[in-house]
Amino acid sequence: MADICVVVADGARARLFIVDTSEADKARLVEMEDLVNTEYRARGADVLPKVRGTRNTGRQSGPMHPYAERRLRHRLELEKRFAQDVAGKVAGLTQSWSRGSVILIAEPRMLGLLREAERGVLRHDVKIKELAKDYTQLAVTELHQHLVESGIMSSPAARPAQS
Repeated sequence: MADICVVVADGARARLFIVDTSEADKARLVEMEDLVNTEYRARGADVLPKVRGTRNTGRQSGPMHPYAERRLRHRLELEKRFAQDVAGKVAGLTQSWSRGSVILIAEPRMLGLLREAERGVLRHDVKIKELAKDYTQLAVTELHQHLVESGIMSSPAARPAQS
């Protein structure tokens, strides 16, 4: 197996892949984990309702405060915790590597959270590559094709695994 781990994530889901190069001239993505941010999914709709306006305008209810800001802070906290969980799983997959690379693919905000979380747990020999895209819903074959086309993975003759 090659020492390449691919992480595809958003705030609600993360998929972890290892690139298998055991066959000559062929590489394939093997899905190792499919993580779900249960707090985000279960409580996301309840925590982030769209019923109220952006400000509390009732004079009798005290000082004005923005609801949207509180919701965004809570969502960010849920995403930070999830990024820490993902980083722990990636560290577990890569702990025996003496060298290699982790490819982080996520929407920009989640990418920043993952980058911060990974720096604390990955070995210094393991390099981090990044791509600011949301590919969590792609099939394995589509994901592999996008990685090759973007130049993140160099294996034009490679074919992905079906999972």
